[in-house]
Amino acid sequence: MSPFSVFERSSPELLNWLKSTGVRRTITASTQLIREGEQPQRLLLLMEGSLRATITGPQQRQEQLATLPPGSLVGEMSWLEQRPAVACITAAVDSSVLEISVTELETLQTHDLHLASELHRLIAQKLAAQIQEQNAWIHRHPNDHDSIEPLRKVLVLFAHLQEQDVYQLARLGELQSIQPGTLLLQQGEPVQALYLILSGNADILFTLSEVTQVVGSTRRGELLGEMSLLLEEQDGASAGVHCPDGMALLTINRTRLLAELESDLSLSCRFYRGLACMLSQRSRDQLQRHRGGTNSQQSELIETIDLDQLTGISRAARHFDWLCNHFQTKEATEP
Repeated sequence: MSPFSVFERSSPELLNWLKSTGVRRTITASTQLIREGEQPQRLLLLMEGSLRATITGPQQRQEQLATLPPGSLVGEMSWLEQRPAVACITAAVDSSVLEISVTELETLQTHDLHLASELHRLIAQKLAAQIQEQNAWIHRHPNDHDSIEPLRKVLVLFAHLQEQDVYQLARLGELQSIQPGTLLLQQGEPVQALYLILSGNADILFTLSEVTQVVGSTRRGELLGEMSLLLEEQDGASAGVHCPDGMALLTINRTRLLAELESDLSLSCRFYRGLACMLSQRSRDQLQRHRGGTNSQQSELIETIDLDQLTGISRAARHFDWLCNHFQTKEATEP
């Protein structure tokens, strides 16, 4: 997969907003822009030069994650999750970056829903591409950890949705029962829907060079098909999904969902931001489980969950419970 570039993915309107809102800075080689374990208060867009992303391993050794070209976006995970950075970002050569403050990012959502929705979708796309690269790395190093990485619960998405949003998703979707032993998604095959797991579990399979590995597991309250929804150029499902014991799903047709998001910018903005947060946490989990992130994990030991986060989690749980009960009741009353 080619590097993810904001220059190539953004509309002219969004790119103009980023350039007019951000502050352009020239930095010399070896300058550290983001320190692992600290929480930056800005988003960075690389305009010229090159950045290096590294992560701290268990023995405090620095491991390089990636070399980032112009058009790369960094700092979005800390902004979305309000958590410390999981990696260090350093200028590999003399470079130029655009700094967009958190204040400006939050203000956009209240002043221009169209641009805010596009920005959140763009970030979600970037994180989806990032997770694909991480999945490939995990496939090449299957014995680094014995445990299988659990995918992040959809409660992260639901925490950003309002009550009417959940009703809209329920209206768009339908209940689907999956029999034990079914391969729900085949890597590389088209994905026609977004799937929310109401009950059951499945294994996530990733195939590279004709070798298939289990890279994750998914269970009640999690989402499937979001990678294909975000990365339109992707050639089918990014991974396979096997259901050993069967599942009950809320299946939302992709075409209907995209049409709804296009017509309702408020829903679109909340949906893509929630999706971006969910993918950010999934990426962080993978990095910390398989690559290290010692400094960021130590920083979070002293962090506390604030009242807004607790409120969001509680609201998300109510939304998901309502959705499950709605379809269980519907199934029981239908002939």
